[in-house]
Amino acid sequence: MTARKTNKNSHRYASDDNHSATRKYIISTAYDLFREKGYAKASMSELARRISMDPSSLYYYFPSKEALLAELCDPAIDTPSLDKLRSYTNSYTVALYALIMMDVVRKCELPLDFIDVESAARKKPDKFDRFYMQYKAFYSTLLAVIEQGIKEGEFCDCAADERAVTILSINEGLQHHFHAKERGELLLTDSGYTAHDHSPEDIGHMSALSVIPALIKPSVNFDEKAREGRRLYALIMNED
Repeated sequence: MTARKTNKNSHRYASDDNHSATRKYIISTAYDLFREKGYAKASMSELARRISMDPSSLYYYFPSKEALLAELCDPAIDTPSLDKLRSYTNSYTVALYALIMMDVVRKCELPLDFIDVESAARKKPDKFDRFYMQYKAFYSTLLAVIEQGIKEGEFCDCAADERAVTILSINEGLQHHFHAKERGELLLTDSGYTAHDHSPEDIGHMSALSVIPALIKPSVNFDEKAREGRRLYALIMNED
């Protein structure tokens, strides 16, 4: 009797492993499909063909294209709170740099432009609960870092909410250029601009460089804080 029970458990674990492997394969293939065709032109039927699966079986794993996109947009690492960031560094400049880097890299590593993700979430918000939760959490932490940096004299006095929105807008513009370049659709190249092979981390630094120097007090060394910010970003991303 004991041997039979163990055998059943073995089959159950094997089945769980197969389910997990199939799900990962679907997500990986969908990532490539969305990146290649964009969200609007990609279809569940084409995805099913690419993975040699019956469409009804595909819907067993993901009930809709929105559910699949929401899964692809779910970050592996949650946004750290202000308290968590303060446990790593006493510098709001370093914390802000790490947050900007995190946001830009996340958006560049999406299979499609963040603007398309935002549009899909707007149309069916009930399918993107975690996406909204993560976005709100990031904005909340970003705003808190800027507010506290102003309060404690590390940042110049300014409207913190407007500065936070400016940062998000720059990040979203830069990731748009990144995705457009990947698709060969960057309009700026037709205007004489030579596109560079920047990594998402390089683009994160570009964003930070465009906003942080105007925010910090003259006594704060941006280059030094940027190096510390990169180290903090790497530390956060490599945590279990």
